[in-house]
Amino acid sequence: MSDWYTELDSTLDQVWQLLGRAIRDPKSPLRTPVMATVGVDGAPDARVVVLRSATRSAGALEVYTDRRSKKVKDLESCPSVTICAWLPKADLQVRIKSLGTIASGSEVLPLWQSMSETARRVYGGVPAPGMLLAHPSAFGIRPDPADLAVLRFAISEIETLHLGREMHRRARFQRDNAWAGAWCAP
Repeated sequence: MSDWYTELDSTLDQVWQLLGRAIRDPKSPLRTPVMATVGVDGAPDARVVVLRSATRSAGALEVYTDRRSKKVKDLESCPSVTICAWLPKADLQVRIKSLGTIASGSEVLPLWQSMSETARRVYGGVPAPGMLLAHPSAFGIRPDPADLAVLRFAISEIETLHLGREMHRRARFQRDNAWAGAWCAP
């Protein structure tokens, strides 16, 4: 059997296996990828997020956040998002291009109700994310279901770069109704 990175189908299969594992494994580098957006001011912005769901059949990813965060404002202004992660054990970079949507309010209330008290503490602090504080102790934890947002990403493209000892391999997969892949110069 050949290595996964030598064939397009097995490369795409490997990415989805790694995404699925990342949902369950907090130590997976894909669990905390970098999400890049374009800000309201037109400037690029990037931050680490926690991947919560990956569904191959839908070509979708999900991230949870406070609805008052800058990333929500960025998505409202420009829904184009790139998610990127480096997996050192696999010598693999994964870049995912997508369009993001925001779910909040009654749409995410069942999720809120299923969360532990510890998880709920992240959503609804006072003041809102990014606001200046006189001191870290000035931040108040006030869990509020109205401040939970789920960012859903409809994937349009996955690009991989495998850094092999003898040869680097780069592949691009685009999704319309099905995935279509092609090799690219690394």
